[in-house]
Amino acid sequence: MWDPSPTHPWINFQFHPDSLKPTTWVLLGEAKSKCEHLIGSPLQPSVAENLSAVYLARGVHATTAIEGNTLSEDEVLDRVRGAKDELPPSREYLGIEVDNIIRAIGDIDQAVRTGTHLPLDRNRLLALHAMVLQGLENPPENDPGHLRRHNVGVARYKAPDHGQVQQLVDSLFEWLETLHSPPGAGDGDRFAASLVRAILAHLYLAWIHPFGNGNGRTARLVEVQILTQSGLVPLVATSLLSDYYNKTRDRYYGELERASATLDPAGFVAYAIQGFVEELRLQIKVVKDQNVRVAWEGYIHEIMNRFKGTDAKSRQRRVALAMPADKFITREEVLELSTRIAADYARAGERTTARDLNDLARMGLLEKAGRGYRARMEIIEAFSSPVAEPPDDLQLQLG
Repeated sequence: MWDPSPTHPWINFQFHPDSLKPTTWVLLGEAKSKCEHLIGSPLQPSVAENLSAVYLARGVHATTAIEGNTLSEDEVLDRVRGAKDELPPSREYLGIEVDNIIRAIGDIDQAVRTGTHLPLDRNRLLALHAMVLQGLENPPENDPGHLRRHNVGVARYKAPDHGQVQQLVDSLFEWLETLHSPPGAGDGDRFAASLVRAILAHLYLAWIHPFGNGNGRTARLVEVQILTQSGLVPLVATSLLSDYYNKTRDRYYGELERASATLDPAGFVAYAIQGFVEELRLQIKVVKDQNVRVAWEGYIHEIMNRFKGTDAKSRQRRVALAMPADKFITREEVLELSTRIAADYARAGERTTARDLNDLARMGLLEKAGRGYRARMEIIEAFSSPVAEPPDDLQLQLG
């Protein structure tokens, strides 16, 4: 194991779980619960496929944007879906950077799906780094898949001497192996150990800076691999931390610096856990909205099936399915919901739109306010209830 040097005493391969505040442990429990929720959430295959692509694109966009890549999230999503618009020669390298991360995460996901074990050691780190820089122009000292042979620094941070890098990397992976939860540990302990291991691996690789270029992307890929192989984090959530780091970039760098200044990684770990939970909450809301939409569509069909099938009822069904729930729209705007609806009312006559909308309102499917209408989708959320404000004298100090 590495003996901390006078120049980098924070690289000491130590972490004390009791240094985390109770609020962070509560967040760890919430993270585990939300991951279980995601794993057990039913979604239509097309919706699940789309969400997987969107969240992969966000993670890939984030981890490359942190390093200065200027492709938009939509451009990255196109590449995730295999539709690559040709970039001008001066921007081709941006597409290569993105494609490399997509390929690396895809390999990690595929290994899990096929039961292939990916090791966590120096050779695996070198392989990930080679994937990160594949096809990109690199100066001779930045050799893809090889540890740096020169000294480097980032802003005010000077990384350890290049002669120490191999020992540091090997010590890191030896230490990470000791952070596994003990045999027979419950899912809660295993989840906490996996998430903390992933974050610490990222943090220490940022400190060690084992390569001349591509350190951040490689560190975040190691983080993704640990979370993916835990078996407790759904694939759709394994890149959420990268997205959070990008959204809070100034704080990200500040927490990295603060952790080295205090010789304590607990602050960075707490920051990352908080971000992971915040991103999971947003993801859960998206999944919930999709489930509500599916239930709403089923309810529309249930109501409409009570009536004899006529052209009018078929037309009304299409309108009900297309109506927004978050805003009121006029009958003129209803005609813009789809080309099929516009064609329906072009044939039916001018007053038919209002008559159909009023019929749907009487069925309880639409709400009318003035000249506007909206879908009453909230009636599907049967178990929602208002959250009461706690009494002023009720306080729980968790630190």
